[in-house]
Amino acid sequence: MPVFLHNPTVRARTEGVGLLTRDEGLDYGVVGPVARASGIASDVRSDQPYLVYDELGFQIVTAREGDVRALEMLESVRLIEEALKRMPGGPIRVPELYLEVPPGEAVTRTEAPRGEVVYYLASDGSDTPARVKIRTPTFVNIPSVRAMSVGQDLADMLLIQAALDPCYSCTGR
Repeated sequence: MPVFLHNPTVRARTEGVGLLTRDEGLDYGVVGPVARASGIASDVRSDQPYLVYDELGFQIVTAREGDVRALEMLESVRLIEEALKRMPGGPIRVPELYLEVPPGEAVTRTEAPRGEVVYYLASDGSDTPARVKIRTPTFVNIPSVRAMSVGQDLADMLLIQAALDPCYSCTGR
């Protein structure tokens, strides 16, 4: 467990700041570390496994109240070490690919550092997408600031914002 999780100065400044209960998290539909810090065990890598996450023993990190990012970093290191152990030997070369995209639509989800990202793509069969829409985790998580701010001091708003790790350019869509 990282030492800064037990540092008395850090704990005195951060404990009880910007808490989002599990019920509030579910009501707001938060995703990613914001959801997992509220005790919601949701992660696309587990809910809808892709690539090799299901083969690496991926573990969702949750907490009842508090930041899960430090613990998620430890899980990430474990996943990297496991992937390196399983990586086959030999040269690596990806052949050049030219993909012909047929007309149609596709939707997919992936887990990014801030949470679930949803991609929508529409194709008319040309080499240029007809429509692309990306729903980012910040767009989903930002409204939860309302619940996280109730009863907090103004000085705590910076910590609450940092806990969300927002990408403001991701919300202007």
